[in-house]
Amino acid sequence: MLTHIRAKNFKSWADSGEVVLAPLTGFFGTNSSGKSSLLQLLLLLKQSIGGEAVLFFGDASSLVDLGSFGDVIHGHDTDASLEFECGCKPQEPLAIEVYGEKLDGTWAELPVPIHHFTLDTSIQWNADSLRVEHLRYGLDSRDVPEVEWKEQSLSYRNLFGEQETKTRVDVQNCYGAPASGSADVLRPLTSAFEHQFSQVYYLGPTRIMPQRSYHWEGEQPEGIGQSGDETIDALLSARIDRLTTRGENGDVPIEERISAWLREMALAHSFSLKRAGPRSGKNYELRIQQSPASPPVSLVDMGYGLSQFLPVLVLCYYAPAGSTLILEQPGMHLHPKVQSQLADLLIEVVTERNLQVLVESHSEHLLTRLQLRIAEEKIGSDKTALYFCENNDGVSEMKSLELDELGNIKNWPPDFFGTVRGDLVKMTKAQMKRQKRTEG
Repeated sequence: MLTHIRAKNFKSWADSGEVVLAPLTGFFGTNSSGKSSLLQLLLLLKQSIGGEAVLFFGDASSLVDLGSFGDVIHGHDTDASLEFECGCKPQEPLAIEVYGEKLDGTWAELPVPIHHFTLDTSIQWNADSLRVEHLRYGLDSRDVPEVEWKEQSLSYRNLFGEQETKTRVDVQNCYGAPASGSADVLRPLTSAFEHQFSQVYYLGPTRIMPQRSYHWEGEQPEGIGQSGDETIDALLSARIDRLTTRGENGDVPIEERISAWLREMALAHSFSLKRAGPRSGKNYELRIQQSPASPPVSLVDMGYGLSQFLPVLVLCYYAPAGSTLILEQPGMHLHPKVQSQLADLLIEVVTERNLQVLVESHSEHLLTRLQLRIAEEKIGSDKTALYFCENNDGVSEMKSLELDELGNIKNWPPDFFGTVRGDLVKMTKAQMKRQKRTEG
């Protein structure tokens, strides 16, 4: 999982500070406060994996299109360095082979296990291109606490002494994938970084409109698409691969668990995904049954909220266990009651499927249900992290919300959810004032 991020000189963030990422992390705040920008940094890293460019800022078909270095650098100051830090905890420990000279003059190698690492990178615009100025992997090992690259030289502490081993290496991208040179120590780290971000799945706030039929060629999509456009492909692929998840009475197909959530949320009784007709070929239609006695109808003929929420449900069960999900406004177009139940869904997949969920939301109902479940011990406060973002004069600032073990937030920001709570207080006072006037 991702354990923390930090952004310096990225869009509206001069310095985000260390942002701890828990298994369930929520970002709240005003519009244009910078909360989406932090998630965009993670998407920028994901789409840069495996590429030859230092950073791939994107295009119309990528996860995020950030334009150019001049567009993302804070204050559009192209003389400044773009810096980021990202902590990773692999599902399985990785090992780096470190060589050292013994006291008797002989050389030996030994695998050093790494359970957690942090990448710290500084990038500059140089003449007409980006270049990595400095990068460092911090490791949770006393034997080899760090691997550092600077000025084409890779250095790390020798396993059998205090002296450093230095190797000339050219790197080609922001996380240090070696372009040339001997980099046996570096390669396991860059591979682990690539693997970590290959397990990041993103669903944006704007999702595709429902269709009356869907064409499927038998592909197995990596995710469901950033707008949910591969939701049906994922469901059909999961059916072929017989993907299951935990149900009330043991493992069940993910379609069955999704239907159970639709019933729990009173959005539908069930759904079916079948060929559109005997001569439809590879075309399928998704039909929804509102109640046990009602006839199945096309998703197009149902309420808009269901079509926008179905991708959220599918991604939560289609993504491999141990993945990281980035969800922007997953409760958009949902009734307040369902927004509350969304918190229960996220808690379930975090605790039972070992998913990490990073969610951006404006939903007070989602937050309140999360607080309730912490009080009920359905999820520990140490498994959650909540942040409030705001923008002051073009600079984003973040406040970590302090959650106790009873679900209380001890440092509520002013106007956290606008004026709703304030209006309720004022309404109560106005009602009391009118009642006194009437009785008097």
